[in-house]
Amino acid sequence: MNLIEYQALGIVYFIIRAGWPILILTLLRICGKTIGMGDVKIISVMSTMLCVDDLIFVMAASVMLAGVAIILRCIIERQFVKKELHYSFYITAAFFLLPFQTQIMEVYL
Repeated sequence: MNLIEYQALGIVYFIIRAGWPILILTLLRICGKTIGMGDVKIISVMSTMLCVDDLIFVMAASVMLAGVAIILRCIIERQFVKKELHYSFYITAAFFLLPFQTQIMEVYL
């Protein structure tokens, strides 16, 4: 976003784009789901750079990547995972999958 071109309106737009994921994911956190505030901040920063469709793809892909990682970890350790998962790694991995989004969507949909 060009702040020189949009001036004060650009700042308001930036705050709105960064704020909606914080509100939604904080409500999710309050409802008892275990997502850290660091993860909320990462998604908030990504929301200022990505369109809504790409952000939703990143969120969904990160959940799927984390799920696969947990299943593999359970199989390898031969027990149910009792440790916490560092979710920010999977958010970042999903972000780097964005250039391949169309190929991924064609395969799975």
